[in-house]
Amino acid sequence: MSRRQTKAQTVVIIGMGDTGVLVAARLSRHFNVIGISTKPNLVSGQEVGKRLADLSWWNRYYNTPLRRFKALVGVEIRHAKAERVDLVNKRVAVVDKSNSETLIDFDFLVIASGTSNGFWRDDNLRSEAQIDGRLKRDAAAIRDANTLAIIGGGPCGVSCALNIRRAYPEKIVSLYISADLPLRGYHEEARKYYQRELTATGVKIFSGHRAVTEDPKPNKGTILFESGQSYVADTVIWCVGNRKPHTKFLPNGLLDDEGFVKTKNTLEVVGSDCLFAIGDVASTDPARSSARNWAYGILVHNIKRKAAGKPPNKYYNPPANRWGSIVGPQDDGLTLHQDSGKTTRLSRWVVDKLLLPTVVQRVIYRGVDRLRG
Repeated sequence: MSRRQTKAQTVVIIGMGDTGVLVAARLSRHFNVIGISTKPNLVSGQEVGKRLADLSWWNRYYNTPLRRFKALVGVEIRHAKAERVDLVNKRVAVVDKSNSETLIDFDFLVIASGTSNGFWRDDNLRSEAQIDGRLKRDAAAIRDANTLAIIGGGPCGVSCALNIRRAYPEKIVSLYISADLPLRGYHEEARKYYQRELTATGVKIFSGHRAVTEDPKPNKGTILFESGQSYVADTVIWCVGNRKPHTKFLPNGLLDDEGFVKTKNTLEVVGSDCLFAIGDVASTDPARSSARNWAYGILVHNIKRKAAGKPPNKYYNPPANRWGSIVGPQDDGLTLHQDSGKTTRLSRWVVDKLLLPTVVQRVIYRGVDRLRG
């Protein structure tokens, strides 16, 4: 993708996942935008349960080569990994797959580098073929297993358990959670709703089970629990959270004790006048919820203000509870959970014919040349 040379100021975005792409798509008309990505595709972190249970459908909407986004035509994409940031000279060093280092100057830097989480997120440099191979191996491990153990009761654990059991009703699917109900951080009504759905689908729920997390975590075999109990499964899926932020390239002074980027409610980075942070890597709130909730619009607005010499004047206020889709589209439609506990149901026809191709692909992402699949 060619870089527009007519814009005076340069914005570098480290991380071209869901949030990075949304920011780049809205800044490219106003700035020179350079996106740094360890993957040539937008490999979404959304709907991981559908990814494992129905890969061909998931690929169509959630694994999109960056070159297909129409709004990124004017964005220069570097398939590389950030190594260090020089705040004094406003420069970031990146290393590509041949281990060659390049220095990139910026006026503003957006940190959207995300986190490593379970088995599906990392910051390793991968080609499109390597991405496809990894996705197919993960899906095959689910297909070939007779017994599956899912560790963790967050949205990813619930999504994996429900989608896999519905796709493969002959398999024994066990969900191990440390609390009494799954989905901590969601409204109580959403938690009870999925407790019922999981049970009705035939998922075996084991409450009060906290796994002993080894390093590396086993993807099959024996799982040990702090209670002294154990379980043997053909495939183990770890959804225990324990997110590790991709921030090694940043000075320590910009990070909190856990390594997340210290972020103001304007999405500016604390201690810098030219850095912004957004998404799972940004320490906006305990849930790192600026990865959702339309926060990208706030960041884009505030960068434009700073570039014009004006102070940022929009603020990110995280919701009281998490909200949105938890398990993705099912045969009977899509259930959306609001932070108030209310639910909204969309028919499968609306999801497949209107929501994903029109609202998401055309409106939110501003056009995709051709859908996968």
